[in-house]
Amino acid sequence: MMLSGAEVEQMCRWRTLVEDACAFVQAHTVISSPDAAQSRAMELLAAAYAYRLYEICNADGLSSFTAGDVKITSSASQGHSADALWRSLCAEYAELLDNKGFIFGRIVM
Repeated sequence: MMLSGAEVEQMCRWRTLVEDACAFVQAHTVISSPDAAQSRAMELLAAAYAYRLYEICNADGLSSFTAGDVKITSSASQGHSADALWRSLCAEYAELLDNKGFIFGRIVM
């Protein structure tokens, strides 16, 4: 996943969240050899999970980001929209991802 639209210092700040999102999706994927469509769905899941982590950790009011070909934009008035998006995509792609109903996000200090 590629993070774009941010300054270098911002990318350094968010890079571990993107890496965590990719690792989470990869660790919870139940397909050993995904085809092209499944790979694209996994990228979408990773982008949505990264967005969810951003929303949890965001003190700067981040409202959108681009990860590779995936662009997600949110209205600040929607509140927890990233979590809703993540849950929706988990349901849509349930055959690819086994999250066992529990997601340990991240402790931020």
